[in-house]
Amino acid sequence: MEDFNVLKKTNYGKNICTQMEGGVIFFNPDSLKEIVGAGSMTYDEYLDVQFQSMGKMRSYFEMCYFNFAMEFKGQIERVTRNNICFKRVFVSGMYGDGEMFDGKEDHVWVNKSGFASYHVGDCVTFCADVYRYVKTGKGKQIDYSLRNPKGIKKIASYELPSDDDLIKQGINQIICETCFLCEQCNRVFCMRDSKEIQILQERMFEAAKRKNA
Repeated sequence: MEDFNVLKKTNYGKNICTQMEGGVIFFNPDSLKEIVGAGSMTYDEYLDVQFQSMGKMRSYFEMCYFNFAMEFKGQIERVTRNNICFKRVFVSGMYGDGEMFDGKEDHVWVNKSGFASYHVGDCVTFCADVYRYVKTGKGKQIDYSLRNPKGIKKIASYELPSDDDLIKQGINQIICETCFLCEQCNRVFCMRDSKEIQILQERMFEAAKRKNA
């Protein structure tokens, strides 16, 4: 909390986003206007709610929000009068440099519009906009979800990336971003020794598994 108070004092009222462990803090006061369900939330409350939401937000939707969402796949778990719930959503996105990433999110509720002809158990692929909203229930929380679905098509069952696959994907991203050759690399063919990279990947993977155990 002390670190956040320092960060808050430094960036208060500025048009800036700051990465923290567990998510991104938006300091631009105008960004509050984009939050669905914010109502009469004050700027100070907005900052505090963002901090309280760290580590609880849908991180792969957040990645799409700051980059490019390419495709979503989901299996319908529940249908209500106005909404449907996807048991799991497969996320396919792209960074600004053209590198792709995959992910998954659980129990995602979206508006039923566009999905009215589908039923529980159906699997669909679609594109959608990622947006931020106020989630209530156990206190206020800001999270990411999907809206304005388009290009909806029914598909056969699909495979989700495993937790290990996502850990390895994150490790490869870290290695690329911190590589001493990153300014010379085209991000297609790695310039470093393959054995060196393999050893580094294995060590980082083992460390991540121990942390999550």
